[in-house]
This record gives sequence, structure tokens and C-alpha cells, in this order.
Amino acid sequence: MTSLSQKNLLNLANKVAANGDFPQAVQYLEEALRDGYSDTIVLNLCQMYIKNGQNYSAYELIKEEKDLFTDAQVFSLYSKVLQANNFLIEALEVKNITGYDLPDKIQPVPLKEQQQIMLNFKGKSKPTKFDYEQLFKLDLINFQNYAQSLLIDPSLNFASRIVLCEDLFRLGIKEKFKVLVLGQTEEFIPQKINLLEKEPIYREVVSGIGSRYYHKPSQLPAVLGEVNLILGSIYPKLSKYVDDPDSFASDIASYIENQDGRSNQKLFERIDHNISE
Repeated sequence: MTSLSQKNLLNLANKVAANGDFPQAVQYLEEALRDGYSDTIVLNLCQMYIKNGQNYSAYELIKEEKDLFTDAQVFSLYSKVLQANNFLIEALEVKNITGYDLPDKIQPVPLKEQQQIMLNFKGKSKPTKFDYEQLFKLDLINFQNYAQSLLIDPSLNFASRIVLCEDLFRLGIKEKFKVLVLGQTEEFIPQKINLLEKEPIYREVVSGIGSRYYHKPSQLPAVLGEVNLILGSIYPKLSKYVDDPDSFASDIASYIENQDGRSNQKLFERIDHNISE
């Protein structure tokens, strides 16, 4: 629903945009969106961001839409946003996961720019979400090769390792990849794993933790944070380290509360050491 004040701001935005003043149009639409959610305002603001050269802002905004794949108008604009950002990798993920053909042709950036993106990412000790998503501008071969080099790099933080594995899964890659997990080289096939939070072992462990902290809800968020660190540190090889998810959840709870991880004590200590490095 679009309020009267939002409609007025939308009219003002369209008026100044017609005269080429896209920065002012963006300001009007951002003000309108602050007044409350409106799909009309969101779609118009995304388009205005692109006209104003704020392609990544358009991407962040459109990705918040719940009907990204089910609303034809939203999906069409999403395609244009991916095109404006040169996010070929995400476009390939969408095609693989949904089977939908994007209405726009998405191209990677030129090779020289791809090389600079990879170099820039390598130099980041704590890459941000923005830094990581610039990798979506690579072509598929460069993305796969670069992902492989990162996954066996001891300096890569585990959060980046998770999102890399998950993007390879979304791409449906069938080839074997090597990955460092707790300092050991492991192999996995992206197509055969799941997103971390969709992994059955992950879900069973989290369920077990939820049951144990049912009567201590105030402690649950902090404990779940620890659970995510532990399981994220051994992803995508959860099955190698977790035989019994319920028992594993019990050991995590004991480790957090008493520093006694029982049969998994050494594993938890390795994970703590690995995270602190």
C-alpha cells in the first residue's frame, strides 16, 4: 500500500528524473521508503538507483523482496539489476536452482577487471559482504578456479569458506573440490552438499540444543551462536565429525556450560584454536 505522501514523493521523483536529476529523484524515493514499505516505491527506487549509477544499492534493495522469483515484475527487475552489476555468477545460480531463464543477458566484467577483483579480495583480511559479492562479476571458469584456490588457503576465514561452498552448491558444480577444514585437506562435490542451515545434521543439532534450552530461553541466542561457530567450522564435512547429532548437541551444551565436551572435547578445542588464529 502506498500512502498519499509517498505518492507525492513518487511524483516529485518522476518529475525531477524527467529533467535528468537522478540524485534528487533517489533522495525523494528514499524518503518515501522511510515512511513505510511499498512495493511500488521499492521498484521505482531500484530503477532510479540504476539510472543514477548506484547499481549495488539497487541489488541490496531488490534482494530484500520476498517475491523475488514468484512476482513477474520483481523478477524482471531483479534480472536488470544483475545485468547492471555484471553478477553473472548469481544469474547462473538462479538458472540452476529455479530453472528460470533470466530475461536479460548478464555478462561478467572484462578479464582485466576480473583479475583486479580477485587481487583485491585476496588482500582483504576481513572481507565484507560487498567484497565477496564482487566475485559474482567473474566468469564461471575464473570463479571456480579462484574458489578452489581460496578453499585451500589457510588464511581464509571460515565464514568466507561457508559462503564459497554454498555458492558452488547453488551453481550445481559436479567436480570435486578440495577444502581445508580444521587445517586438514578434505574433498567434496558441491552438487552433493546442502546449504549449511539445510544440512540434516545441522538441523538435528540445532533442534537438540533448542530442546535442552527450552526452559532457559534467554541463554539460547548465545548458545546458538556457539553452535553456528562449531558447525560452520567443520562445514561442508559435518558427517565426518558428527555421528550422533543428539549426542553432539549434548556435548556442545556441556562444553559451553562446563568446558567439558566429553567425547568431543578435543574437537571443540581444535575448533576454538582454529577460530582464534
